[in-house]
Amino acid sequence: MSNENGTAYALTTYARVETGHEDALDAYLAALPTGADSPFARLDGVHLARVQVFRKLVHQGPHQRPDPLRHAHLVVSTTFNGGLDEHLEALAEHVPECDEWWGHCVRYPGRGDRAAFVAYVRSIQRRTSLFSTPFPTATVDDVRQSIALRAQVIDFAAATQHLSADDLHRRFLETF
Repeated sequence: MSNENGTAYALTTYARVETGHEDALDAYLAALPTGADSPFARLDGVHLARVQVFRKLVHQGPHQRPDPLRHAHLVVSTTFNGGLDEHLEALAEHVPECDEWWGHCVRYPGRGDRAAFVAYVRSIQRRTSLFSTPFPTATVDDVRQSIALRAQVIDFAAATQHLSADDLHRRFLETF
């Protein structure tokens, strides 16, 4: 698999959390806003973002060899349209929260030195082994417009279900 699918890119990073910082990092992440107020909502082109601490891996039965983690890791994953360099520059510029979450991790240089920031994120990046997107060539705006159109069609269908064929046709042409 690749980090790219159509025009979408999947960034997955694993950073070792400093010993003793796990609880503070968990608390910080739990308090982050979500949805339209999420730090990632400030970035154009982000389809999905997730930031979480892995303290242990889930053992999934006798056919899996147990794989204990010696240290907690911060996993940051984003799926976005565009190139990786543009995305990392946008993170550095618009998401100061990066300093909080990666600031709890080993060797994080901060966002102040953009070259060091980009090099750090690239050094903790892992190849995405499971990347699926239902609309590999759709931008975030395309998806938002499609969702809005779907809602408009549903509202139209509910509001016009008792109209005659002529009235329905007229209303359709007025609406769409």
